[in-house]
Amino acid sequence: MQFTEKFMYHIWDAQHIMKNLKTISGKPVSVMFQGRWNTDEGPDFKESILNLNGKVIRGDIEIHRKSYDWIIHKHSENKKFNNVILHVVYEHNSKYTHTINENGDKIEIMELQNFLNEDITKLLKIYSDEKFKQSDKFCDFFAGLDIETTKLILSNFGKKRLEKKIKRFTAELYFTDFDQLLYQGIFEALGYSKNKFQMLQLALKYPYTRFKEYFYKGMTKDELISILLCGTGLINHLPVSFPIEFKNKWQEIYSKQKFNKEILDIDWSLFRIRPINHPAIRILQAANFIYESLKDSYFYDIVRLFSFPRETFNKINFKNKIYSFFQSKSEYLPEKYTLGMTRIDTILINIVLPLVILYAQKMKYNDLKKAAMKVYQEFHGLPENYITTHMKNFMDTSQRKLIKKKAIYQQGLLKLYYDYCIHHSCAGCDNLKKDIVKEM
Repeated sequence: MQFTEKFMYHIWDAQHIMKNLKTISGKPVSVMFQGRWNTDEGPDFKESILNLNGKVIRGDIEIHRKSYDWIIHKHSENKKFNNVILHVVYEHNSKYTHTINENGDKIEIMELQNFLNEDITKLLKIYSDEKFKQSDKFCDFFAGLDIETTKLILSNFGKKRLEKKIKRFTAELYFTDFDQLLYQGIFEALGYSKNKFQMLQLALKYPYTRFKEYFYKGMTKDELISILLCGTGLINHLPVSFPIEFKNKWQEIYSKQKFNKEILDIDWSLFRIRPINHPAIRILQAANFIYESLKDSYFYDIVRLFSFPRETFNKINFKNKIYSFFQSKSEYLPEKYTLGMTRIDTILINIVLPLVILYAQKMKYNDLKKAAMKVYQEFHGLPENYITTHMKNFMDTSQRKLIKKKAIYQQGLLKLYYDYCIHHSCAGCDNLKKDIVKEM
């Protein structure tokens, strides 16, 4: 059966596979979180969480049609693939039971062709018979849908996208606590597309509990900044507009502080990056509220923002509280570099809400869960990105206006895109629409 490697990403992302998985060497595998599809250089899925042979591990997933493609693509010579924990292939065509990375470490191989469920086998057949033409730009998914039906469909998809984020944090909670998850989620969000994984790497290697320990031992905010900038190598790559006296100050503070001298090896992506998106600027934006949070519990400060009666929920008041929480000014940055409301909105939708709902579920705080869901269902639309702009080409005027109104509709649109459109799985999408309309 012929299909592209890109379609295998869909198989892995949607987890259209059986439960009792085994590697080529015979080790049992269960997928706790499949990871996030990486559209940049490096492995196909980042930050996946697996139970491999009874041990829970976190790392990257690389996917190929055949196991020898690892060699053909020269991944064995590329250090970006040294964090791969599982090599997923459709067909194992190597005489070896393991893949070897640039460090010389063994990576388990899992062959998918014997673990595909019945549904995906049918979908693969549909996909293999379907010839996609780049010039085909018509999509009739939204054609004929009235506004109320469109709302219901997108809300349903928006909730499923939220559930997937909660699933990710549920798996990551195995390694840590809510304070760390919030901390690393914020740093990841501040990395934007070019440095999101690099910023996440920073938060994982400089964990929140370590800074909390330093804080109680007397670490100042400037010492925190010096560790974050000098310990990551960013101090030598500051934007050209940055005052040299600040650089000299933090280097001096770093050399004198006694808390942390560990230098991280992070491959920052800084070529042609706008100053406001520079990771050093983002670190300075976060330094104030991170440092202030060390006095108590960062996560529980966030949870308190959701203590409102559901029947008196006021969107404006809630947004003002959220913005005030994150928008502390820095004496080292001009006001135009203050963390923007758009970025805070993104952090709220992608990080804060999934974590608060997960916490509410764990603690059985039903009122807190309902309050967080109320925020998700009522929160205003975020700025458009290239995906929502593309998807709106297939909507009528009233449907386009709807997308701008609420974040949950945008999230639903994103789920539709990532589950079907990006894989050109039009037949599967058409069947989905028929099933949804039939159930309504």
